[in-house]
Amino acid sequence: MISTKFYKYILSIFLFLSISVLFVSCTEDEKEMKYPYKTVEGDPLNSRIYTLDNGLKVYLSNNPQEPRIQTFVAVRAGSKHDPAETTGLAHYLEHMLFKGTDKMGTINWEKEKVLLDKLSDLYEEHRFTDDEAEKRKIYAKIDSISFEASKLAIPNEYDKMISSIGARGTNAYTSVEQTVYVNDIPANELERWLKVEAERFRKVVLRLFHTELETVYEEFNMGQANDGRKAWRAMTEALFPTHQYGTQTTIGEGEHLKNPSMVNIHKYFEKYYIPNNMAICLSGELDYDETIRLIDKYFGGYEMGEEPVFTYDELPPIEEPVIKEVVGNEEPFVYAAFRFDGAASDDALMIKLISGLLSNGQAGLIDLNLLQRQRILGGGSFEVTMEDYSIHGLYGSPRQGQTLEDVKALLLDELEKIKAGEFEEWLIEAVINNFRLQQIRAYESNRARASAFVNAFVRSVPWENVVTEFDRMEKITKQDIVDFANKHYSNNYAVIYKRSGVDEDVLEVEKPQITPIVMNRDTQSVFYTSFTEMPTTELDPVFIDYDEVISREQVANRFPFYYIENEINELFSLNYIYDMGKDHDRYLELAVNYLPYLGTTRYSADELKEQFFRLGLRFDVSSSRDNINIRLSGLESSLEEGIELFEHILTSATADEQALNDLIDGILKERVNQKLNKNVILRSGMVNYAMFGANSPFTYILSEEELKAVEAQYLVDKIRELADYPYRIFYYGQENKDRVKELVENYRPQVEDLREAPEPTIFKELPTEKNEVYFIHYNMVQTDVMFVSRDKLFDKNLLPYAQLYLEFFGAGLSSIVFQEIREAKALAYSAWSVFSMPARSDNHHFLRAYVGTQADKLEEAVEAMIDLMNNLPDARSQFEGSRESAIRKIQTERITGQSIFWDYEAAKKRGLDFDVRELTYNELQKMDFEKFGAFFDEYISDRNYKFLVLGDRNNVDFDVLARLGEVKKIDLDELFGY
Repeated sequence: MISTKFYKYILSIFLFLSISVLFVSCTEDEKEMKYPYKTVEGDPLNSRIYTLDNGLKVYLSNNPQEPRIQTFVAVRAGSKHDPAETTGLAHYLEHMLFKGTDKMGTINWEKEKVLLDKLSDLYEEHRFTDDEAEKRKIYAKIDSISFEASKLAIPNEYDKMISSIGARGTNAYTSVEQTVYVNDIPANELERWLKVEAERFRKVVLRLFHTELETVYEEFNMGQANDGRKAWRAMTEALFPTHQYGTQTTIGEGEHLKNPSMVNIHKYFEKYYIPNNMAICLSGELDYDETIRLIDKYFGGYEMGEEPVFTYDELPPIEEPVIKEVVGNEEPFVYAAFRFDGAASDDALMIKLISGLLSNGQAGLIDLNLLQRQRILGGGSFEVTMEDYSIHGLYGSPRQGQTLEDVKALLLDELEKIKAGEFEEWLIEAVINNFRLQQIRAYESNRARASAFVNAFVRSVPWENVVTEFDRMEKITKQDIVDFANKHYSNNYAVIYKRSGVDEDVLEVEKPQITPIVMNRDTQSVFYTSFTEMPTTELDPVFIDYDEVISREQVANRFPFYYIENEINELFSLNYIYDMGKDHDRYLELAVNYLPYLGTTRYSADELKEQFFRLGLRFDVSSSRDNINIRLSGLESSLEEGIELFEHILTSATADEQALNDLIDGILKERVNQKLNKNVILRSGMVNYAMFGANSPFTYILSEEELKAVEAQYLVDKIRELADYPYRIFYYGQENKDRVKELVENYRPQVEDLREAPEPTIFKELPTEKNEVYFIHYNMVQTDVMFVSRDKLFDKNLLPYAQLYLEFFGAGLSSIVFQEIREAKALAYSAWSVFSMPARSDNHHFLRAYVGTQADKLEEAVEAMIDLMNNLPDARSQFEGSRESAIRKIQTERITGQSIFWDYEAAKKRGLDFDVRELTYNELQKMDFEKFGAFFDEYISDRNYKFLVLGDRNNVDFDVLARLGEVKKIDLDELFGY
């Protein structure tokens, strides 16, 4: 129930996976190889690190779990490198590198270049003109010439090519020190991917510039409503007052975004996008020798440039707390953060260890003393390591009646315990072992493996330092930690109080007049043609035979037991699964949330957490509407001890009235916070309201009176009685299945007569009989609109169409919606449409769409979305590319490990006993534009909708909403049911 969304969201921008291994480094003899490379002995990734003659770094790791390769092209160019007068430039350039070159994305480059040069000159005029009337005149010229230039452009050609090879996750991101371009590609398409990427980075062409600029501004608007981003900026300003970490942001200043310089963007590209400032990072099914040969073939001809050097003046010490406050709509929280040396320093190693001692999700000082004892609503510790400096931060959110100052004091008290040595010696070893465990889990993913390469490259950390990280950490003593803490943690910190309220500092800008660009969907460049003519091979898909892969037996001759062997590592997962949840009994969810705060007849709650942590295990109980899953996971060497402890908790937990009272107080405070969160309001509350009405699964919760009346022993009995109900067991690991069954039978209590699960409360999905508008006020610049329309009950034969609708029409960089709403008209940063597949056979399909836009673009954006969903564009070649992409993704997708079982569980809920991908694959082979058009006409076009509108009532035009349908203004109390 603890909410840390504000922390997780913003840290996704900055925090990268830390990795480490156990051995010392060595370098192979480079002289005898055509492509010399470095390795590190014992590296679990078996990495090879190459440097081409032009300075391009290449990191490779072979991982043959599925025939795909995670690719990252990383550039040491981030917001800290932006010119001070045009901040946001690195991020904007990231967007423009999807637009093509003088060979890709153009119909006639010579003619197009003339117009683009004129636009560049006009933007310089616009930038240096202070007169607003003159600016508008110049912008009108920009819009007019941009429209003419668009007739010579081919939007999204890069995306079409990449999509056609079966790439997934095509994207890019910019942070403080890097811009990284992302694709997950089929292994057999490596050469075609390299051909496209080599052309992409050869030259930047700033076509379709003004529509993309407006899209970035919509992204800026999203940030203005993001409290986590605002608090993070305040923190970096406080810690780095004269360094670019604090003086510049990745998104850039609003004024700079509205006055861009194409000249500066070209200069930036030429300075930073050079091979000796870039790295290609790949992990997947690859042949080292052939891969580096192909990379050299396509990138080896790039000319080395003058390597950029970033210089900065060393920051003076922070002598006293720097206090800042920010205000925003969402829940309050506080940061307390310290500044340290950069990623390659000894500081980085030490703050990671100290952060783990404070907060590790189980047995850290903050975990036990503040969260377990419910002294704060949420909180923890984090570290961010960057090239020049690092951050160690503490964060927390208050309980009811608690001030942010109280939370800050409690967090700093835990840090004082580190300084005083008030922690057990064993915790150091346990924290390091937990890091190793996290690494094992992470390395199951190609994305995590390749991300590790990116992080080492952009932060200038030698790979051998990454590899030996934990070895070096193990040499740190308790006294070393205490000495370091006393030296580095005093009053030298920044405090950011994020308070709830109205932010009066929001920048609002009138929308520009933009002429929609020409899309030229069925046109191809010469480069595209040469790309399609490259030879390629097709791989055969691999579908799951559940009966063959999942071993099925029984425990105690009555409970289904499913077993899959873990062939990758020494981790296991043991699950007890019950087919009942909140819809069957609302008190079950409360009981499940109560359990982690309880001790047993033998252990206190703290001791249980410590026991599991020392054993390298996790114990989790989760609940949903129709399911409870009790899960034990971790190191297989601790399996028996874990099962014994696991069962002891379930049978011997003891009631704690104070813990329950604190839990209920926390739930009530969390409910207050949810009413402040726009994502909860729209995506949970309003969507449920549209699907079910005021009485929905979202509002089917215990009232405040019911919560306060419940007795602690009643909830403990609920947990103990779970053994009385039918359940099934799933085990994934390396232990022999007979031994696992024996352990479960030995420790699991056996019940003679099982109870039947209570009947669930049924929530009827409401038909969409007419157009209706549900409006909720929320103070923000943007307006979010969700479209919801119910269709028929689950039909497995619609699966192929739903997938292709998403691929071709509704989502992705080359989809129709993306092209029309974002590319052509610059109406939104985010827009999508999906024909959803219900999770259960007794649920309906729903057509959903979304657009988030500036309030004064609302009418145009909604009309554009409705028009698209009523009228399928005749984009046959684009359809065919999307169909081929969907086929290639299935051909190269491999569902492995424990995912096989959960895939089987999902199929069962839909009444299926086979891998649904086979049905989809076979139908896609036969599908043509006419068949898809028939699906579109029947299930997509000319529908009624419930329009869910979240925005500022002072900015939204209600006459526009009234033209959509009857408008109902919903009160938050009605929406949430409290």
